[in-house]
Amino acid sequence: MNRDRALVAAQFALLAVILAGGRRGRGRPRPVQAAGAALTLGGLILLGWSGRTLGRNLTPLPTPIERGTLVQRGPYRRVRHPIYTALLLLAGGWTVARGGRVSVAGTLALAGLLRHKAGIEDTALAARHRDHAAYRACTGAFLPRLPAR
Repeated sequence: MNRDRALVAAQFALLAVILAGGRRGRGRPRPVQAAGAALTLGGLILLGWSGRTLGRNLTPLPTPIERGTLVQRGPYRRVRHPIYTALLLLAGGWTVARGGRVSVAGTLALAGLLRHKAGIEDTALAARHRDHAAYRACTGAFLPRLPAR
């Protein structure tokens, strides 16, 4: 469990680095700032929808809660980790609209950390839920899977 807490602490530290690395959009054209704001808004909407859909299953830790269920509705119907997707949209939006090199580096590091966390979470969910393997086979981690041609 210490590993889980360390991952969450690292996640919040990277989010702080991303926010602190912002240059307040100086020199960015308005359309670029608007695109960043749109990504950020999309991230906020997805974050709220995902958290609400998880309900009592929500935890910041990659280890699922005891007696939790495998949620496959709402945004989880298409993506296994929509909260991580939302965090990347938020970080990416901020970086596009206002960020400097520090924000870019922090966003890339956050993506790597969330990928690692998702792997731990998928392993734990597979150990608890028999239907996770089928769910994982047809659902993307951060983005919806494209249908096979």
